[in-house]
Amino acid sequence: MKSISKISSIILLFAAITTSTFAQGTPEEGSLGIRSTIGGQTAIELPYQLNEQLSIAPSISLVGVENTSTTIGFGILPRYYTSTNNALSTYFMGNLGFNNTSFDTGGSATFFVLGAGYGAEYFFGSNFSISADAGLTANMGGDITNTIRTGARVSASVYF
Repeated sequence: MKSISKISSIILLFAAITTSTFAQGTPEEGSLGIRSTIGGQTAIELPYQLNEQLSIAPSISLVGVENTSTTIGFGILPRYYTSTNNALSTYFMGNLGFNNTSFDTGGSATFFVLGAGYGAEYFFGSNFSISADAGLTANMGGDITNTIRTGARVSASVYF
C-alpha cells in the first residue's frame, strides 16, 4: 500500500513539474481557436488573438429550460488580458450581442445583451487552455422587464 502511495506521489509531482515546464502565456498574435463552455450552459466561441493582450470571439449560445423556453444568442466577447507572461493570465471581458427566447406557451422575446466580467485562463501549452470567469449581464429591450444577471462559467479552448 505504501508503494502505491509513493508511486502516486512521484507521478503527481512529475505531472506538476511537466505541466509548469510546458505552460505558457497567451496565444501568439493571429491565433484562431475554438472555445466551448463546460457545464450547464452551451456556448461556442471562435477566439482570435488580435495582439498579446486583446482577443475577440464571435459566439453562439443555446440554452433550453425543459417545458419552459429555448434561448439562442449571438454575440461578440472581447478579452483584455492584464497579465500575459504567465501560464495563468487574468483578463477583463465584455459581452455584446442579442438573445431570442421562445416560450413553450407561445410567443418570444428578443433582448440586447451588454455585459462585463473578470476571469483567469490557464494555458497548458500553446494550443490548450481552461478559463473561468464571472460577471454581470444586462438584458435590455424586448417584451419582458429588463434584467441584470450575474453569471459564472468555465470553458476550454483549443488554439490553432
